[in-house]
Amino acid sequence: MEFLRAASVDEALAAAQGGAAFVAGGTNLVPDVLFGRKKIARAVDISRLDELRFIEEADGKIRIGALASVTDLLESELIRAAASPLYESALEFAGPLVRNRASVAGNLMDASPAADLAPPLLVQDAVVELASAEGERSLPLSEFFLDYRKTAVRPEELMKAIVIEPLKTDDRCAYYKLQLRRAMAIAVLGVAVVLRMEKSVCVEAAISLGAVAAVPYRAQAAEACLRGKEVGEAEIETAAEAAKDSAQPIDDVRASAAYRKKMCGVLVRRLLKKALGMPQTVAV
Repeated sequence: MEFLRAASVDEALAAAQGGAAFVAGGTNLVPDVLFGRKKIARAVDISRLDELRFIEEADGKIRIGALASVTDLLESELIRAAASPLYESALEFAGPLVRNRASVAGNLMDASPAADLAPPLLVQDAVVELASAEGERSLPLSEFFLDYRKTAVRPEELMKAIVIEPLKTDDRCAYYKLQLRRAMAIAVLGVAVVLRMEKSVCVEAAISLGAVAAVPYRAQAAEACLRGKEVGEAEIETAAEAAKDSAQPIDDVRASAAYRKKMCGVLVRRLLKKALGMPQTVAV
């Protein structure tokens, strides 16, 4: 395998012509190479490109540099205040050593259905900024994941940043990662919700799910059950059932497909109630 260390974004893009794997934290890519899951002819190290490591507010949006680490998310007051589901997902992400190395872009580029950062980014309408020697383009995160561990990124493209809509003061939100232990665990199910309310009426709804399909996704049918309606028990129950129906999970070592599907309904119900400050009921 050929290994190159880039000193700038332009140098990285030039080195990637003909196809290459970009390496930052390497917490996903290195194990894949070591265990033979991926074969790479050329790796371009971009870990020292400080121009890609930032978290900023610009033009009313939040831009997160591709090389921002999960620890950077936790240390950002902007993320804590205006992207609280993302902040909460960072709290549940692996352990301190991995959080220090793992980049936001790397978590998305791996395209795991259980990618921790994907559900909270999806509910804040994330857009991915991509660059190549041919130019730049932007792609909604909802169109970024194509299939299991497959993205819409072209062979010579580099992710530069992720742009999200900041939460408004009155937005209601919640996040939960269902896992088999409290640290260093892959998600059994990841759920994020954001509700934009005008009194008791839901003006806009975003519900995203991870680890229950080939890709993380927005549960659009569940969102439609809430949008434009006065939200009460009946609307929440309908949305929870729609989320459950949307799931297409598999059996694996962490959980059965039946359990994952049931928990989609349970957790969407719980998180909607939590976001709205409603009392919880015991699920059966």
